[in-house]
Amino acid sequence: MRENCKVSFPIKFNCWKHHALFIKKELKNFNSEIQITQLQKRLLKIGESQMDLYYGRSMPEEIAGQVIKFLSSIPVKNNEQYAEWLLKKGKEYQIITLNDKSVWALRSGDEINRYVHIHPGRYSPYSVRVKALTLKTAICALACSKIKSASAFDIDLINEARKKILNIPPLKSINKEKGLGKLINLLSSLNI
Repeated sequence: MRENCKVSFPIKFNCWKHHALFIKKELKNFNSEIQITQLQKRLLKIGESQMDLYYGRSMPEEIAGQVIKFLSSIPVKNNEQYAEWLLKKGKEYQIITLNDKSVWALRSGDEINRYVHIHPGRYSPYSVRVKALTLKTAICALACSKIKSASAFDIDLINEARKKILNIPPLKSINKEKGLGKLINLLSSLNI
C-alpha cells in the first residue's frame, strides 16, 4: 500500500484525500490484517474537514501533467513566479479547467520542491463533496470487506472498522442512497 500517488515535481497532490480511482486501486489488493495498521497511517493524512473527491478517469500523473503544461504556458517556471501568479487576483489560489472539464484549485504547497498544491475544485464535474470521516469510514469498510469477504454495507463490519481503525463511535444504520452508502457505492462501482 502506497503512502501517496507519484506525481511529477512541483505538484503536491494527496490522492488518499482527493482521487477515487487511486483509492480503489490501492484497496484492490488489500488482503491482510497487517495492512490495517498501514491504512490507519494513510487515513490520518485525510484530515478532519470536508473535501472534494475526484472520480473522473484521469489518473494522478495525467492531472499533474496537465497542470504543469498549463503553468508552463502562462509562463510560471519556479516557486517565486508561482507565488506571484497565485496572488494576481487577490486570492491565495487559482482555478483551472483540465481536458475532461474538471475544475482544479491550485494553492501554495508547503514543500520546496512541491510548491503547487492541487485539489479538485468545489463541486467540480467528476467530483463529489465529502466529509473526511465519511471518506475514512468508506475506505475502512471497503478494506475490511475485502479481508472478511463480506459486504461493505454490513453495519457490523462498518462499526467494527470504525472502532478498530478510526476509534470512533458506531453508526445505527446505513442508507445506500446517501452519505456513507452513496460513497461506498461510488468507490465500489469505479472500474480500474
